[in-house]
Amino acid sequence: MNKSEKWKMAVAFLLSVLLLIPSMVGAANVPSQVDTRVLIDISGSMKENDPQNLRRSALRLLVGLLPAETRAGVWTFGQYVNMQIKLGVVDESWKKRARIAAGKIHSRGLYTNIERVLQKATEDWGGEQNAYRRSIILLTDGMVDVSKDSAKDKRSRDRIIEELIPHLKSLGVAVHTIALSKRADHELMRKLSKSTGGWYEQVNSADRLQRVFLKMFEKVSRPDTVPLKDNRFTIDKSISEATLLIFRREGGEPSRIMPPKGHSFEADNAPSNVEWHRDQGYDLLTIKNPPVGEWRIQADTDPDNRVMIVTDLKMKSTALPSRLLVGEEMPIEVEFTEQGERVTKKRFLRMVSVTSERWGKDGLSEPQPVVDNGKGEDEIANDGRFTFRFGEGADEGTGELIINAKGATFVREQRQLYEILQPGFLEVIPSVNESDHLDVKVTVAADLLKTESISFDVQLKGDGESTEISLKRQKKGLYSGQIDLSTFQGEQTLKVKLRAKSQNGRTVTHTFKSVNVEGSGSEEEPPPVKEKEKPAPAAEPEKEEVVAKEEAPKEKSGGLQQALILFAAGNVILILVGGGVYWFIRRKNKSSPTLEDEEIDDKDE
Repeated sequence: MNKSEKWKMAVAFLLSVLLLIPSMVGAANVPSQVDTRVLIDISGSMKENDPQNLRRSALRLLVGLLPAETRAGVWTFGQYVNMQIKLGVVDESWKKRARIAAGKIHSRGLYTNIERVLQKATEDWGGEQNAYRRSIILLTDGMVDVSKDSAKDKRSRDRIIEELIPHLKSLGVAVHTIALSKRADHELMRKLSKSTGGWYEQVNSADRLQRVFLKMFEKVSRPDTVPLKDNRFTIDKSISEATLLIFRREGGEPSRIMPPKGHSFEADNAPSNVEWHRDQGYDLLTIKNPPVGEWRIQADTDPDNRVMIVTDLKMKSTALPSRLLVGEEMPIEVEFTEQGERVTKKRFLRMVSVTSERWGKDGLSEPQPVVDNGKGEDEIANDGRFTFRFGEGADEGTGELIINAKGATFVREQRQLYEILQPGFLEVIPSVNESDHLDVKVTVAADLLKTESISFDVQLKGDGESTEISLKRQKKGLYSGQIDLSTFQGEQTLKVKLRAKSQNGRTVTHTFKSVNVEGSGSEEEPPPVKEKEKPAPAAEPEKEEVVAKEEAPKEKSGGLQQALILFAAGNVILILVGGGVYWFIRRKNKSSPTLEDEEIDDKDE
């Protein structure tokens, strides 16, 4: 083999490695484990906002749900910061210690030092995100409060916005915030979550804390689950552990579990492979090596009840961002892994059916197919990647994406919370500076859109004509233009279309609701027409003459008859006279004939 051939082989090998890098990097950028830090406010105001100290039971719920090998820790804060539950890897021992420590949460803190607890809880995080997916869950009921001096409070709050948030973003941390009162600093809590891709939740009553902690857990951990319908669920042979969360209503009957075979059981007589934890308002039980088949729960049905599993056969899907924009769409991929490897066996894939649903303000949507047929969003048929496009037709507001899969021997379910926001707001208002003008203002979600990608198509349409309106950037997030009402008359329609790229690079196209505007222009008068000279009107006749004219037709009619009679009589006389003259001449010619007469006679013969 000569040098040229060796060089070609080396280049080909290098190219093949480079082609593999994107898929390798893609897999590495999706950490398989979770590192979660929980920060709980223990300031004195919590006595009013959480009088039953439901923070304890909500924290125990979160602790019980955290999967093994998760890294987790809990910090409490008031004036000072305490590590309530030591940071460590979640296992049975860690959970026992955590449940005990959760019972020590109180409401005796003097201040609300949010800046300090964010610093302390994240001080061991350095560099880029590693094999763990980093998350913070922050619960507070107040404002930044570090001193009796309000100026110090403001400086602390400013440092959170200007220094801490950029730092957390650089570490790849998603901050999920819970505001437990109307008096909390909602603006700061929203900014912390939105800037870092986290979830924000406002809770006006501590009674909702347990369910909110469930939402935060699903955001952080994205657990494997099986569908629970009519209090029934199915366990397959790949499942080694199942955790049931059952919410109880006050005064309701104790929860009871009915396995596929054998006797039903409650908390007091549960089998040895069942660990049952009863708390305020819920039951949380873990079943190791659950028998295969259909299980039933004898309790009140609740949409927040869950069956989470530990299994070798996992369903994975593309993570939805916490916030999207109306008009923003993104492809979602679903795949199945066994022992960490994507399943591509044709026999398996042929037996799998995947659907997606959205739960929103209008209830549950119709199931939509998620396909692996190489059509539409799906690039390659039968490669084990089921694909659909999320966002088309989705309305503004919060919702939940539910992905269901059904195979020959198994079922799976996954839920993801999301919020869809308007990409901007359109205002059409009278201009302050100029009369007969309207100001057109569009305020865009500047923190969710790439500024350099924003463009507008603004048209004023009416009477078959269209006028383009220009919008110019006034400051970050604000664009404006003007309509001169004096240039047209009658009603016209303003149509504004926005095109942009989201911060994630996805295309956003949104048409704002049309606005009708009324022109103030006057209709142009046609040039004056030059009048022709009219003849002077005739003098009005006397009354006697008018009467005579009215009688004239009768005299004219009688005179005509007389003229006709005279004319006829005259003609008769002329005929008689002419005939007499002709007879006289004729007779005379016969008595003395001439040569001319003879020639005429000859011709007649």
